[in-house]
Amino acid sequence: MEDFILGQGYGYGFALGIGAGFALLMVVISNLLSRYMGEVQSSERFSTASRSVKSGLIASSTVSAWCWPATLLSSGAWGYSYGISGPYLYAIGGAVQITLFSFLAIQIKRNSPGCHTVAQLISVRFGKEGHWCYLAYCIGTNILVSSLLLLGGSQGFASTTGMHVVAASFLLPLGVICYTLFGGLKATFISDWIHTVIIYVIMLVGCFMIYVGSPLIGSPVRMYELLKEADIAFPNTTGTSYLSFHDKDMLLLAFAVTLGGLCSVFGDPGYSQRAIASDSQSVFSGYMVGGICWFVIPWALGSSAGLACRALLTNPALFTYPNQLTDEQVNAGMPVIFGLAAVLGKSGAAAGLLMLFMSVTSATSAELIAFSSICTYDIYQTYINPSASGKQLVRVAHATVIGFGLFMAIIAVVFNYLGVTVGWLLSFMGIILSPEVSAITLAIFWKKMSKESFIIGSVVGTLTGIACWIGSTYAYADGIINKDTVMVNQALLIGNIASLASAFVCYVVISLIKPSSFDFKVFSTAFHAGDDADQKEKDAMETTEGVKDILKTHAKWAGGINIVATLGGHIIIPVAYYASNYIFSKTYFVLWIVIMLIWLLISSAYIVFFPLWQGRHSIKRVLMSILRKSKDVEDENSSAHSSVEFVNIIVENKNQVV
Repeated sequence: MEDFILGQGYGYGFALGIGAGFALLMVVISNLLSRYMGEVQSSERFSTASRSVKSGLIASSTVSAWCWPATLLSSGAWGYSYGISGPYLYAIGGAVQITLFSFLAIQIKRNSPGCHTVAQLISVRFGKEGHWCYLAYCIGTNILVSSLLLLGGSQGFASTTGMHVVAASFLLPLGVICYTLFGGLKATFISDWIHTVIIYVIMLVGCFMIYVGSPLIGSPVRMYELLKEADIAFPNTTGTSYLSFHDKDMLLLAFAVTLGGLCSVFGDPGYSQRAIASDSQSVFSGYMVGGICWFVIPWALGSSAGLACRALLTNPALFTYPNQLTDEQVNAGMPVIFGLAAVLGKSGAAAGLLMLFMSVTSATSAELIAFSSICTYDIYQTYINPSASGKQLVRVAHATVIGFGLFMAIIAVVFNYLGVTVGWLLSFMGIILSPEVSAITLAIFWKKMSKESFIIGSVVGTLTGIACWIGSTYAYADGIINKDTVMVNQALLIGNIASLASAFVCYVVISLIKPSSFDFKVFSTAFHAGDDADQKEKDAMETTEGVKDILKTHAKWAGGINIVATLGGHIIIPVAYYASNYIFSKTYFVLWIVIMLIWLLISSAYIVFFPLWQGRHSIKRVLMSILRKSKDVEDENSSAHSSVEFVNIIVENKNQVV
């Protein structure tokens, strides 16, 4: 058996060829927007997309930003390892994180539409000390998320093609750096849409081939039968059925990842940057629909390719036949690649690799812009050059995009050589960074929160989380503490809960002892546009009373949706399945898969077509301008040609007379 399902040419071809193609495409689109739409690269447009992005692009960008390699690969690995419960639990956990963040996004647009970063709000409210405390958490999240993206991407490319992880770590973000430099945040939104469309198209083909067109499976009924056979031939290590939710390890892991992942949404400046960039009335629908559309990606991919990899272990079409996947292959997310390859051949593996490339590059672009904005506005403009011009801000933004792109590649290489996996880093991140979830939430919602509580509570939360994590590892891993044993599911869950809860308690207790009394109206006048901003960009930094009322209504809707999603989808349904020890019947499994496929079709249609519909006027304007210019050039050429012919006729007649 070959060591890798694809050759190295695929890895280098995708990283260099497709990366360069996307960079060129984004440069062309940015130039068209600049020439025909007047979207010249100003400081406001580079960092905030002029605060005018509609809900369709916000939704597709949210899907794209949350489509990490872990979304595609870990959901498949959970499906392969735990059965039908894995993809659903991964999906609902991530979706809840997005919908919960919508509260924060709406509040930002209500009270501080003129800010460039969330960290600026902390600076205004808690001064220099609070600002630097939050920057430590914010930048820490930015670095770890970026490293996680490249870590998952490089390990996936290496495991699939044999491409060296160092080469993958540096080549994958190369094209992203180029088009982010030229296009800024607006280019990121456009590239997000293109990336997401490609991912949905591949998923549609893969899922429907597995459940409709493949002779190896071809129907939900056949998948059900194969999973029943897998229960006997390759039983789950926990002794539970692949058609059941009755798996304690799976539930503990899912809840731990959900709690830990909250910090990667609430604390990652990439997500708040989308809220700042959105049109005020689009932020609610953008994030909510984005969360609903994202939900089906890990659910569908894990329930198709992930389950197919498990179901076809006894089929020679599977790459590892007659063996199960190794732990290293599962940790690298190979069930998705191998499942697609078994059904679609090498083209399936290539399609899976293309999805992985899309997820890495798209999310990386968001992280680059986010870090760039933090460095530009929260460090350079705040502490180094408060009177910086728009051109200087753009110059700093460009420099930090390049610098951070190289830095994140170096960190990813370090993690690779330390043997850190995506799952390890994802779990660790929540334990040390979860305090920022309640910190930023209380800071923009609760006027009594004090600076002292913000600083002390954050530090106490992190230290408590680490202490409980290590202590729980010692208790549940027979006194052995190392890189592997700290991933015991019980320890992960306890560490995440301790970090999140202890910080919240400190914030509340200290603030009640020594309360503040902050006036949120200060946020509305605290921020100013760069000197290169136009009037439209300045107007977007203010919110009218009418829009505030609309946002207040949106917040109520968000509350209802989150109650249903969190309590119903993430707690009641999984716990009920677990407690009842219910094993899916054939009919119930078919219904489960049919609902998933319909959800996938509707989400795909929305993400692919709705942004085009909302942007139809701009698209028409650009196309008409290009056609008009082309016609003008033809008329000029025709006129010039006619003039030349006229002169030639005169000359010929003159010669005849002579």
